[in-house]
Order: sequence, then structure tokens, then C-alpha cells
Amino acid sequence: QAPIPPTLALNYFKAPFSVLAAMELSIFNVNHGYCEAVVRGLRSGFLGVEDYRRLGTSDTLEDMRSALEESDYGTFLQDEPSPLMVATISKKCYEKLADEFRYVKAQTVEPLATFMDFIAREKMIDNVVMIIQGVLNNKAPIELQEKVHPLGVFEGMKVIMSETFDVQGGFDDVYRIFLVDTPIGPYFEEYLRDADREKDEMSRAGIETSQVGGILTKQDLEIMKATLKKAWLEDFNEFCQGLGGTTAEVMGHMLKMEA
Repeated sequence: QAPIPPTLALNYFKAPFSVLAAMELSIFNVNHGYCEAVVRGLRSGFLGVEDYRRLGTSDTLEDMRSALEESDYGTFLQDEPSPLMVATISKKCYEKLADEFRYVKAQTVEPLATFMDFIAREKMIDNVVMIIQGVLNNKAPIELQEKVHPLGVFEGMKVIMSETFDVQGGFDDVYRIFLVDTPIGPYFEEYLRDADREKDEMSRAGIETSQVGGILTKQDLEIMKATLKKAWLEDFNEFCQGLGGTTAEVMGHMLKMEA
């Protein structure tokens, strides 16, 4: 096969955005065709005007369950006993979302897999802040199970959510799991360094486990949550800009609006 002429290669980098976008789409199906087909299939299952009309005429939650039977949501409540609770419906909806999200992610290749990881990190931050709030109030994390967003669940949470987890043990396990074993660990590390900058200069390895409890008990959790999401948005934006092309243009605008 003949090599690409140098002039053609040079013209690629000088081509306008519309031409580059067209070239992007020409090879899109190679890696992302099946994944997009799955997403289009899921999108076709969104509730329509007629579905919402039936829901609007429901007098009880049982009527609502019956109204959903003809939609793609027809089975997600079928195993739930009566009487239905609002919290149950909300929980099952989020679980359905998380299951479909993970299924789509399982069909992806890089860099889309990392892109979807970034989406899930926002909910990881929400879950972690909520659990820290519970630990500060001496509340066992398992008691917060119903409030955990399933999209933000990660492997280490299984340890903290177990009945054997000792909430009186301080932040040793919390530090190890949240700040070391998760993708959002670097955001926490940066936040804790900033929160503790009045003290002696931190070692290059980071904050010691014994210091974490003192810092977290002093900090307002809403400020911490906002700071962590700021770090996440900056990291996500840097990743998208590094990809370039349509992703950088579209996601750059969306992330700036979110920020």
C-alpha cells in the first residue's frame, strides 16, 4: 500500500473544522457503531406524551405501575410488593439508569470508556460526601444505603456499607478507601491539602491518615462538595480538550455551562 503523500497529510491539519468532523464520522462506526446503536435503542424507550398522559391520570401508585406496563419500564417494578412507596419507585428508577449505563460502558473502547468514568465520578463525589457526613454524626454508613446513588457506587463502598464496618474507628478506613482506592482520590487529596495549608507544609506523599479526621470535622461539607466538583469539572474539561475535535467543542461548552 502506497504511503500517504506529505502534501495530503499537511492538508489534513489545515482542513476546516467541517471537513475534520466529516472525517471523524467516516471512521466512527469502527469503534463506536454498536455502542451508538445501543444508545439509540435505549433512547427509543423514553416515555412519550401518551405515557405521561396515562401517568397523569393515575390516582394511586398502583395505577402508576399499571400505566408503565406498556412501556420499557413495565418490568422494573413487577417484583416489588404492595403497597408501593415513592422511595421504592425512585430507587428502582436510579438502579435501572445505572444498569443501562454500565451495560453501555461495557460495549465501549477508549477513550469513550474513560469519558463515561468521568460521568460517574460526579455521583461518586455525592456518595462520598454523604457517607462522610454520616461518619461525622456517628451514623453507620449502612443506614444511608437507601440514599446512595447507584451510578456512584464503587468497589470500596461494599466494605464501608457492610454491617461490620466500625464507624467509631475514625477515618482510617475512610481515608484508605475514598482517598486511595477510588478515581476521585486525587480530588480529595488536593482539597485536604488546601484545607490544611495553615499547618506545616505537607510531605510530598500527601496528608497523613491521622490528620484527615481533624480536617474533615472542621470543614463545611457543602464547601467541600463544591470544591471537589470544581476539581472534577476541571479534570473532565482537560480530558475532553485533549481529545480535540467534536468532543472538545461540544463538551467544552457543556462543562463551562455546568461550571
